[in-house]
Amino acid sequence: MTYKKKIAIIGGGITGLAAAYELTQQAHQTNTPIEIELFEQAPELGGKIITKKDDPYLVEGGPDCFIVEKPWALQLIKELGLENELLNTSSGASGTFVFDNNALHRLPDGVMMMVPTKMLPFLASKLISWPGKIRMGCDLFIPRRKETGDETLASFVRRRLGKEALDKMAEPLIGGIHAGNPENMSLLSTFPRFLEMEQDGGSLIVGMLKRQKKMADMMKKRTPAPGPKKTFFISLNEGLGQLVNKLETVIGNEKIHCGRKISQLKQTSDNRWLIEEENHDPITADAVIVTTEAYAAAGLVKNELPRLADLLNEIPYVSSATVSMAFPRKAIPHALDAYGFIVPKIANRRIMAVTWTSIKWNHRAPQDMVLLRAFVGGAQRQELAACGDQEMLNLVKEELSSIMGINTPPEKSWIYRWPKGMPQYVIGHLDRLEAIDAITKEQKGLYLAGASYRGIGIPDCINQGRQAAVKAWEELK
Repeated sequence: MTYKKKIAIIGGGITGLAAAYELTQQAHQTNTPIEIELFEQAPELGGKIITKKDDPYLVEGGPDCFIVEKPWALQLIKELGLENELLNTSSGASGTFVFDNNALHRLPDGVMMMVPTKMLPFLASKLISWPGKIRMGCDLFIPRRKETGDETLASFVRRRLGKEALDKMAEPLIGGIHAGNPENMSLLSTFPRFLEMEQDGGSLIVGMLKRQKKMADMMKKRTPAPGPKKTFFISLNEGLGQLVNKLETVIGNEKIHCGRKISQLKQTSDNRWLIEEENHDPITADAVIVTTEAYAAAGLVKNELPRLADLLNEIPYVSSATVSMAFPRKAIPHALDAYGFIVPKIANRRIMAVTWTSIKWNHRAPQDMVLLRAFVGGAQRQELAACGDQEMLNLVKEELSSIMGINTPPEKSWIYRWPKGMPQYVIGHLDRLEAIDAITKEQKGLYLAGASYRGIGIPDCINQGRQAAVKAWEELK
């Protein structure tokens, strides 16, 4: 009898699902008998991807989109036959506002991730003061940094563009992606392209312009894809849960076990892995792909690999929450001619940002209603993510009243909490990953993947999951 190899995947978020999908495809394409089992502690798959259809509303509890610049999510969607379900951001609005000095200021046209690339809109904007604009323009004359190695996002932006650019643009725009604090965020781990642009162009502004030209030249040479041009952010018609549901179908329910809490991983004498879990007998596998949060992974290996557990526990996390609310359109005095607004820390408010969800995406609310989504917590105010439901609803309503003039109670609301849900890539993150890799390489059949390591976005997580699956497959083959 031929022994059938087994690979276990711990974690049923998008990383674990991508790994299971990749293994399923490899086994099918090579006609290789292999057992794949995925274990998820929660009752449902998807991790932080939660799409709730609460007619007539469609609400995202976690991420609501991904970027097309990183190809891995689009590639997977095409493989799954969901390409016709892709949804561009609405053409009825564009851009973002920044809340500053008790007013909403439109982020100037041409500002790319805090870097101005169009002079007239930038100069006309009231968001940045004239001394601040002059200081940002000095980027053209400031020499490249001579030292090598990492630095914080805050240090980099202050050095190149000045403090006002950090406070009003970089902190809410860039720090907000990670719900992080720019004062300890590792630039090399989060936005290494900024350092590359500085070295390539001599200044951040020149580097960004050169990068834009390079991208434009590439697009000219590329054969246009059929259908409408894709926007920078993209989603699916029925929400990102559509991707999770399709992956579940393709992988097969027989390989997926929800409501199963793994407690420990132990190596056996024959170089396999014993997987212990609560309320079930242990099982063995030839390889294990762990896609949980780093601190949860640490708990699994603390007895077998205590040094690895210590390193994993050093990756910090912050808590956050999303609060979606439905209002009648007539109750909102704002023109809603953008996708939402961000709130700098210096504004001293209790929300990080608000997405005007039904303005940004079609098929999210009836025409006479508006669905908004506020973000609470993050590194700067994570204690707010622990507020009770009514307290959190009240603080969001108060902020929307003060900032947008909405004084009518919402007709419906939805709260999703993410305690210790966002990993922080702080200074030293790359060194920590190097130490983690050195240990896992010595452990046959153990792989770590997910948002804790090399990218928090959906495309990054998909890529990490599939890469881990390929490594496990090659080793077992």
